[in-house]
Amino acid sequence: MLQRSWRILTIFLLVTWLLPAALVGAEERKDEWKQSGFDFKTVKMLVVKTEFGPDAAVDDMRRLVLSDKVRNQFSINERFAKAGLAFLSYPDLVKKAGANNNENMTELEKSDPAHFNQLMQDAIAFYAQGLLQVRFTVYNDTIRHIPAYMETYTTTERVCRNKTITGPDGRQTTIEEWVDIPVTKIREVPAHDEITAHTGIEVTLLDAKTNQPVWKMVDSRDAVGKDKDGMVERTLKRAAERLEAQKNG
Repeated sequence: MLQRSWRILTIFLLVTWLLPAALVGAEERKDEWKQSGFDFKTVKMLVVKTEFGPDAAVDDMRRLVLSDKVRNQFSINERFAKAGLAFLSYPDLVKKAGANNNENMTELEKSDPAHFNQLMQDAIAFYAQGLLQVRFTVYNDTIRHIPAYMETYTTTERVCRNKTITGPDGRQTTIEEWVDIPVTKIREVPAHDEITAHTGIEVTLLDAKTNQPVWKMVDSRDAVGKDKDGMVERTLKRAAERLEAQKNG
């Protein structure tokens, strides 16, 4: 009776410790909105701008890596070519705007942000039909320390037992037989750290004429033991597929 009570208590403690981890093991949020009445078929060229929110814990090197992932996903390829959609990166557009207006855009952005933004808005409207903002809202890890605990598990053991068989003549004979039987055991799981990766990306399409949003997709993910960059790549791939679907109608 005491052993049975101990096993029940062990199972309860195991569930108590692991349930929060299971709940955040692979959570996802996928929201999408589209402006009714907007004709996506008129969109032929989009300027792509990568942004980072305050909760995206990234240094300069990581910004370059993530920006490259955005640029690689939203670039000229067979799929977008068939949909009649092309892309221009925001840094490339800054260069074009500077050359067209004989401005040092790096200095202008610091000295006169309002004029810089106006030139960029004019350039977006001249070269494209929209601005695709890809904003990293979350990019970090959280660590949860899990103390050592006891858990029960089921395995098998091979045991020898006697078996009585009856021969053709009706005589009974006892033989030894080896069989596998399930057994429940208890073991200690050492203390360890559990790392949960968090990513969040907002993709917003702004109409170049009105500078108003016409499409938005929000994708946030939390996963234990996953690589953030892999989660980002899957999110960007989904965003590209959803954008293509909007273009194809």
